Amino acid sequence: MFRLDVDEATRADLAARFKAAIEALPAQLPELKSVEVGINDGPAAGNWHIALTALCDNYADLETYSAAPAHLACVAIIKPALAGRTCVDYEV
Repeated sequence: MFRLDVDEATRADLAARFKAAIEALPAQLPELKSVEVGINDGPAAGNWHIALTALCDNYADLETYSAAPAHLACVAIIKPALAGRTCVDYEV
């Protein structure tokens, strides 16, 4: 999950651009089996702004996906505005 420290309009723009870029990755990176990006639209104060769920077959594929230039280009979209990131990696 990601929290962005920018005004609401900028946050909406960055989140939408990030979502579109990340959702294009499974077609580019065979290690990434599927991806889902949720943008918070709830009214509660303090919610995180973006949730990302990515499915890989194993941790080696996750590492390859994470280091891929196409993925790093997605990260660059929100990185200047990033106020927080939290992550949970687990096997299904």
